[in-house]
Amino acid sequence: MKKVEIRYAESLSEVYGQVEEIAEKVRNKNGVKRPLFWFRGVSNTNHNLEPNIFRGADYIFNEKKTYSNNHLREDYRFQSFMSRNFDNVTERLPQSVIEWQEIMQHHFTKTRLMDWSESLTVSLGFALDAFITPDQNMETKRKQTLTPALWILQPFDLNMEVYRSFYKGGRFLVSNVFDDFPGKSDFVEDIRKELGNNERIYVNLDKERNMNVLVSLSALEHLRNSYRGRETEAIKNFEINPFFYLLLRYYSDGIPVDLGQLPPLAIIHPYHSQRIKMQRGVFTVFPYYIPDKEMKDIKKLLGKYPPIAMEYMEKCIPYLYKIQITDPQRVAEELIITGAKRGGLYPDMENISKDIESGG
Repeated sequence: MKKVEIRYAESLSEVYGQVEEIAEKVRNKNGVKRPLFWFRGVSNTNHNLEPNIFRGADYIFNEKKTYSNNHLREDYRFQSFMSRNFDNVTERLPQSVIEWQEIMQHHFTKTRLMDWSESLTVSLGFALDAFITPDQNMETKRKQTLTPALWILQPFDLNMEVYRSFYKGGRFLVSNVFDDFPGKSDFVEDIRKELGNNERIYVNLDKERNMNVLVSLSALEHLRNSYRGRETEAIKNFEINPFFYLLLRYYSDGIPVDLGQLPPLAIIHPYHSQRIKMQRGVFTVFPYYIPDKEMKDIKKLLGKYPPIAMEYMEKCIPYLYKIQITDPQRVAEELIITGAKRGGLYPDMENISKDIESGG
């Protein structure tokens, strides 16, 4: 299996240079004028691209492989968070579970979502947080001994990989969604043919790459609700985009899928706070994966499952790059000169005060 390409930078100009080299590589490969990138900054280069709810998790499924202990862990968190924070959501109340999870993720509740940003500067700020606003506590000193890194993702291409998985990846990916559908066998093939033959109808706007394939599960929940009461008829007549419906079933409703069959999905979400807006937050969301034989063998050997992380997934690796920051103190100082501040990531009084006290 191929590995994620790793690059190195010891200055801010080298970070920019590496990003431009990656962009040029993508231009030459895909023939696009302006590649779309998302960024994720991590304080430790060894930090896996795995959602926090799955880190160190066990995977116990019922006999039909329809529900697991991880579904339960997520359900309990949603119930507790919503019950205790309903009155704290002051701007606009979330309309679906997946929309609540965006708020949960940004307030440190474990979810299947993983944060990215559309801004390189914001992501560097997260990676270099301990160096931008240093203090004397031991946790910050520990962070300053680590090697930060910047992950780069091609969200358009990742989601096209999801699309291709549905019509190339075997009948069961579609079949699982329509177990009780009348005339299931023929309809499954109809959907696969529709998706395979009509990419420009169901996923790819061709000349409008600025909005292509950047789906919002929250918005799709609203679309699904508009067909309530006649959903089966609308699906059968292809009034509903079958790709969007499949996304809802796997990534929002949580139909489990065998590891390796579907990659995580890149999604945009409504902004529910000024903080998330300033961070230009976007996400990848994982389906519920069923461990394969190799993972189970590792569990027997080590007593725990290995990480289910994007950098180890064959369908994700071509769309990921990693830049390790070899002189984080220097890059942080250079980033501060450009105007980066902690208050730009966390716009509250405490962090603005920290900017003032650290010379910002």
